[in-house]
Amino acid sequence: MDYDVAVIGNDEAAFEMLSLSAASKRRTVAILPESTHSAWLVGQSLRRLISDLLVDRTAQRRAMFAKAGTPRLLQALVRGAVVEEVSEHVRMLENIGVDVMLGEARFIGSRDLMVSLGVSCRRETVTARHLVIGTGVRQTTMHRPLGLMPFHRPESLLTGQHLPKTACVVGGGDVGAGLSALISLFGVATRHVARHDNESIMHELAAAAGVQIGYHPAEVGLPQFGAPFTKLHADVVDCRRSVGFTDHLSLDAINVEPDENGQLWCASNFETWCSGVFGIGDVVGFSPDTALHPSIQAERVMSSITRAIPRPHLLNSLVRATAAG
Repeated sequence: MDYDVAVIGNDEAAFEMLSLSAASKRRTVAILPESTHSAWLVGQSLRRLISDLLVDRTAQRRAMFAKAGTPRLLQALVRGAVVEEVSEHVRMLENIGVDVMLGEARFIGSRDLMVSLGVSCRRETVTARHLVIGTGVRQTTMHRPLGLMPFHRPESLLTGQHLPKTACVVGGGDVGAGLSALISLFGVATRHVARHDNESIMHELAAAAGVQIGYHPAEVGLPQFGAPFTKLHADVVDCRRSVGFTDHLSLDAINVEPDENGQLWCASNFETWCSGVFGIGDVVGFSPDTALHPSIQAERVMSSITRAIPRPHLLNSLVRATAAG
């Protein structure tokens, strides 16, 4: 199936790109992943979930929390919130005329100005004149240890056998703040070392959930990073590192090589080394333009696509219609 524009991923910039492409009347397809969700989408899901939990003061909520002896309920709540978030975006995209495919994509190759890729939910190959990678990043642990204290991966709080009594979540932006708020609501005494973003809505929700937030380790009673954590009686969850969701895309098929963090090298118009393939949003690395708002990034990519696919002039259409008549 052929398209003018195909967008892979569910990062914020990907949805901005899809809205612009649909508004320009390009034949557009969104390939939304089933499992490799971007940190942005997970953050949006956590914000919705935590807001609902803070508002709901019913006996059902208290009974639900009382049964939270294991992380299974937490995991089910997060999965449900992610599914709800994806479903809402699918409805929005379908309403503006975007074709939606739910599945994991992988590149097959590029030929005759068309990029080919396979999608796990379909048997046929999808081809597009322009393809935009907006898979975003995920939060993970740093390569180096956090002092001498053993630390846990972000997902470990949702997959372990028991919730800790005390925890300290380091970094992670909205994902880290959301994770802190969620476990705090389930009775875990939680501290969060945040970035300098004291106006974040997620941090406000975390504070409302009882999380102790500091923008420096000392503000939450922690030593400096790199110092021994031997006296800290808490489980440390380290999610300071962002890694791009690109390792499953088979980028070598189009001669695009991500960096060691899974992020993409792009030109000023966000085009990769492969002509017609763009990176957008958090998945783009090592460029001052990554600081631009996702909507501005999408506009810059759309401008490049518009120049490459010119619209037929009204006079040309009239001449063809007259000749046919």
